[in-house]
Amino acid sequence: MPPVLTERLIVRRMSPGDLDDFLAYQTHPEVMRYQPYEPATPERAARFLAKMAVAAEPGDEGAYLAFAVEHRGEDRMIGEVSIEVFPKAQSRGGLGWSFHPDYHGRGYALEAARVLLEHGFGHLGLRRLTTFCDVRNVASWRLMERLGMRREGHTRQSMLLRGEWQDEYHYALLQGEWLAQQSGGTAH
Repeated sequence: MPPVLTERLIVRRMSPGDLDDFLAYQTHPEVMRYQPYEPATPERAARFLAKMAVAAEPGDEGAYLAFAVEHRGEDRMIGEVSIEVFPKAQSRGGLGWSFHPDYHGRGYALEAARVLLEHGFGHLGLRRLTTFCDVRNVASWRLMERLGMRREGHTRQSMLLRGEWQDEYHYALLQGEWLAQQSGGTAH
């Protein structure tokens, strides 16, 4: 995906030069609270950024792509959005996002996630996009609902996270529903 400019953001490929900004949120306790992985180390982060800088667009077997979200006014990475595309025959993918807490509550995640919906449904032609979060992560599930996604499930004690069982909400959006949102109509 080439860089996409929104009103306040640039959603672009990650680069090795994003390391300090990436580590600032990928090690932040508030961000890591609901993540199913450990905080990034500088070495792991550098490898991840290098891989995402050159990652290929999804093919028949799918792909995982994470994109930097850069604040246009500050010329710095403030978070990321990601899309995991499953094998082409399944025509579906999963979404994700993480942002530095200094940028929470301002609509940046919504603005960037809409770019991913356009990429997944419009460019890649996917039929279904899904995502999930810890039920306690109110900001995340509210974002899913602002994106027009529907809650499809509530799984209890579905993942052991730092010694505590996590309940999750699962959300989805179909391409037809997204297209109806774009035209102001309703999906059938």
